[in-house]
Amino acid sequence: MASPSERLPLGRMVPAVPAGVEIPPEPPDVGARALSVASRLLAGATTFFFLAFVFAYFYLRSLNQEHLWRPKHINPNSALGVAMVVCIALSAVLTIIAGRQLRRRSRGWIGPAIGGLVLGLAAVGLQCVEYTVQHFGPADGAYASVFCAWTALYLIAVMCTMYWLETQVATELRARREPAPQEGDIKDADRLIAPAMDATVFYWSFLAAIGVLTYVVLYLL
Repeated sequence: MASPSERLPLGRMVPAVPAGVEIPPEPPDVGARALSVASRLLAGATTFFFLAFVFAYFYLRSLNQEHLWRPKHINPNSALGVAMVVCIALSAVLTIIAGRQLRRRSRGWIGPAIGGLVLGLAAVGLQCVEYTVQHFGPADGAYASVFCAWTALYLIAVMCTMYWLETQVATELRARREPAPQEGDIKDADRLIAPAMDATVFYWSFLAAIGVLTYVVLYLL
């Protein structure tokens, strides 16, 4: 039978206090561990979600019923596709740099984080532009349906991740503009922002890798 300590979650717990005494704040490492685990669970769920489109692509391509898998006129804009995936890759690189600088307690991390946010939003904009210039829609064949559904849902995932990154940037800028009072619970904003930023960096790097895979499958194969 497991001992009481073995049955407790990993990480420090809020210390016990007598009845009637104010409960102290939760130790930062508890929230940090929760965010770390949550980001990895989210990455796992995202993997299974986009695997459905990978399967659909190769399955429908192998069937190629009546040779209508991808007619000659169904071609996405290669230049916009390259520009989008480059923006995604550079955004992920800048976000990783920002996360490392934050762990070193460098105040300059906010610059790469903003750069990553701008490039991520630029990738979203480029994909929206591509929808307006392509000469096919989701009803124009198997490839067209996979392309439109896959890219549209990936676009939504990128937008949600950019919102997540924006919350870290906004929290840091607000903390610099209005520092917390010394007598309050929050004395070091970066110490609390860092775990959330680490989770954001991990997931965005993972999602950017899926973006590169999306480009290779839909544009190069």
